[in-house]
Amino acid sequence: MNIDERTQVSRKAGTGEGLPDVKARPGTDHRETADGYRGVILDLGRYRVAICRDGLQWLYQRRRPGFAGVGPAWDSIGYCTTRKALIRLQRSHMGADAPALLTLPERFEREGTE
Repeated sequence: MNIDERTQVSRKAGTGEGLPDVKARPGTDHRETADGYRGVILDLGRYRVAICRDGLQWLYQRRRPGFAGVGPAWDSIGYCTTRKALIRLQRSHMGADAPALLTLPERFEREGTE
């Protein structure tokens, strides 16, 4: 992959790429750790699922405690390309099922690879 292709993929992150029926939450920030990251697809309270900025996989993230004047940030605690792995990771951190994850496809699919 050359630099131009990587830039194009990065700009597409958060547009629902890889998820035909799931729309990303509107956001404008390109940083995966930002509260307003454009690639977020599911908000699970203290946790969230997003598409990585390169459009290769799902990110499972946990909200970092905010500091005065800084605002919340997010840490990626797992990277998954299958729904089964994402559900397993989510259960290990939250201790309960999140039915919203069942709406995701079995495998993460990059646009144009079908």
